[in-house]
Amino acid sequence: MYVGLDFGTTNSSVSIYDGSTVTLLPLDPFSANPRVMRTTLFVARGGTDRKPEPGERFIGREAINRFTQANVGRTIEYAWQDFGKTELLDGNGAVIFQSIGALIDQNIPGRLFQSLKSHLRDSDFVDTNVFGTPYRIEELVAIVIRMIVDRIEVILGNKVTRMVIGRPVHYSHNPDHDQIAIDRMREACQLAALPQFAFLPEPNAAAVAYARTAPADQRALVFDFGGGTLDVTIITTDGKGGSRVLSNDGVPVGGDVMDQRIMMGKLLSHFGVESKIGRQRMPFPAAISDRLSEWQSIFELSHPKYMPVIEDLLHTSTQPELVAQLKVLVNQNYGLPLFEAVEHAKVRLSNDERTNVSMHVPGIDIEQLIERWDFERLIGPDIRTVAACIDRAVAAANLSHNDINVVLRTGGSSRIPAFVRMLTQRFGSAAMVEMDPFTGVAQGLGIAAADDAFFAQLQK
Repeated sequence: MYVGLDFGTTNSSVSIYDGSTVTLLPLDPFSANPRVMRTTLFVARGGTDRKPEPGERFIGREAINRFTQANVGRTIEYAWQDFGKTELLDGNGAVIFQSIGALIDQNIPGRLFQSLKSHLRDSDFVDTNVFGTPYRIEELVAIVIRMIVDRIEVILGNKVTRMVIGRPVHYSHNPDHDQIAIDRMREACQLAALPQFAFLPEPNAAAVAYARTAPADQRALVFDFGGGTLDVTIITTDGKGGSRVLSNDGVPVGGDVMDQRIMMGKLLSHFGVESKIGRQRMPFPAAISDRLSEWQSIFELSHPKYMPVIEDLLHTSTQPELVAQLKVLVNQNYGLPLFEAVEHAKVRLSNDERTNVSMHVPGIDIEQLIERWDFERLIGPDIRTVAACIDRAVAAANLSHNDINVVLRTGGSSRIPAFVRMLTQRFGSAAMVEMDPFTGVAQGLGIAAADDAFFAQLQK
């Protein structure tokens, strides 16, 4: 069976093409839209209390549900775990036995991984310990891909024999980091035991889907704006279902960055970050506030390295009641639910002029108004970065903005009004076409997988 996989930072989708119709597969039965699966992995705790080990694995919405049900509201407690002894030689050649151990969250029910794709470019990510077993990023990605393939084969009743997988135009600004990500993704596919696979830049895949029914001589700009990256491709169509790529560009800016802008720009005050500390009225420690930018780093604050600092802030801050909210956020695992509330508010702002980020749980009471104009102020640097990327792509294609006939928008972040407005200002005479924001790329990947000649070209 030939399939296309849009392995996204936030969401993943799969399609097949029979020569006339593209079919999107119901990959996630736990999702409100089964054709769109959250790109998440939850590894449950297995083994025994004294010797935990990686247990059952879950992906998609079920992974988030498992994490939330077992982890949120649980008080984190660390204890020292002894891993054994090692032999060292001192300067005189004498053997010294040294104990090896670490402080471990002794009741953690499992590990949740999100945005794995964004970490492929991170050369500092060597491995992570999951209940005593080290996992490289390639291995974690391979687990998700293999579980996706297993679901596909159950749905179709056939083995997957060929897969075309989407990739960003650039994983990173840094060419070395970009190559690291490409190599890691290739190894992940090999570890997942894919028989035949090839990669296609995601905006090129969206262009393939569009070109299938497009008239000749269309000069189209594909604006693929997802959770982790913005990718731009400019094509010209031949009217026979084919297209030619004139230029590609991309930047590592996406919906995750927009969520961080809201968190850092509008919500820090609810956790005492604007308070003064001690008799000398010192600023709030950046070592704590900087880690509120992602739910994963909020989880890190529960470590004994940071919790004594937070406890001290409770007694020295000018706003102890807000630092108390920070303690609950960290120590009872409310980081992920908070960021989901932020993401939902961001999505609502694409239709509404104002909305609230709300969280009302024991120990945390947040009702923060966010207006669209303020959100657009927060993401101003990202708007300029995206605009520069578009202009580079147009210049690289040896075109002017007026030469573009069609602008194709896909990806969840492509719905944000500030970016829609920017595209309209640059390409006012062009037709604006909104493809399915979550499956437009997957459709093109399925078409590419079914085309023998196209697939052979991708493998070169």
